[in-house]
Amino acid sequence: MPILVRPMRPSDLPARERIMAAAFSAGLRPHIYPNGTTPADTIHMFTDTLSSMQSKTSLSDDQPGSRLFVAYDSEVPALPSDLEFPETWEKKTEVELTGKAREEEKRIVGLALWQLQPSARKQEDVDKEKESADGDSSHAPSANAALLDGFAEALTAARDRWIGLEAYLYLKVLAIDPAYQRKGVGSLLLDEGLNIADRIGLQAYLEATEVGRLLYKRKGFEDRDYMDFDVAKYAPAAEGEDHRFMCMVRPAPAGGKKTVGGIKGANEEQGGNEVVVEKAE
Repeated sequence: MPILVRPMRPSDLPARERIMAAAFSAGLRPHIYPNGTTPADTIHMFTDTLSSMQSKTSLSDDQPGSRLFVAYDSEVPALPSDLEFPETWEKKTEVELTGKAREEEKRIVGLALWQLQPSARKQEDVDKEKESADGDSSHAPSANAALLDGFAEALTAARDRWIGLEAYLYLKVLAIDPAYQRKGVGSLLLDEGLNIADRIGLQAYLEATEVGRLLYKRKGFEDRDYMDFDVAKYAPAAEGEDHRFMCMVRPAPAGGKKTVGGIKGANEEQGGNEVVVEKAE
C-alpha cells in the first residue's frame, strides 16, 4: 500500500477526530472525556483546530509555529464519514470538499503535529507566550478541564526542564489509524518532521509512553526522565493505570545542518514495528 504524506488541510478535521479517538482509546482520552464526546464537543474541537491551523501554522523553516502532516493511503478512497461536517457548524461550507475533490479524496491513516521553534529565545519572550496561551485556553464542554490544564502545565514544565530557551522541534501529537498500525506509517510521519530538524540543524523533543519509546529510540531519541504528572489526581478512575511519559531528546545533528532521505512509501520502511504515542489534545 503506497502511503504518502502531505500537509494537513481543514477538510481533514473529521479524519483527525476519528484517528485521535481510535488511537488514544486506551490512553488519556477516556479520562479527558469520561462520558464520551457530544456533537458540541466535536464542533468545539473543529473550531479550535481550524483556528490554530489558520493562525499558528509555520510556513517556513525560520518561522515559529505548527507543522501538521497527514499520511494517506493513495489506493483507498476516503471514508464517507471523514468527508462530513456537522450541519450546524458555521465553518462547514468553508472547509468541506465538494465535487471532484471530494470524489478523489483518499483515506487518511495517520497524523502528526510538530511545533517548530527555530531559534533560541529570551525568558521574557517565553513568559509572554505563556500569558498569551493562558488567555486563549478553552476546552470542549464535556472535557475534564482540570486534567487538561494539569497536563498542559506538566508538559510545559518538562519542556522547560529539558529544552529551556534553546531552539527545538517538538512532536506534540502522533496518531495512527488502528487499521494501519505496524505498517510503518508512524515511522514515515516521524521522518517527515525529523527531516525538518536535520535540515535546520535542530534538536527534537517529545514525551513518550512506554509503548512508544522503542520507535523513538530507533529514530535517535534518548531518554531523559519521566514527566512529573499524576493522572489519578485529576481522574481517580485512572488509579493503577500506567500513564507515564518519558521525556526524550534527539540531539541536533553533529556538524549542524544535514540532509536526510526524502519521503518514501510506508511499504518501503524496514522493520515497520508501528506504535503510537499517547498524547492529549
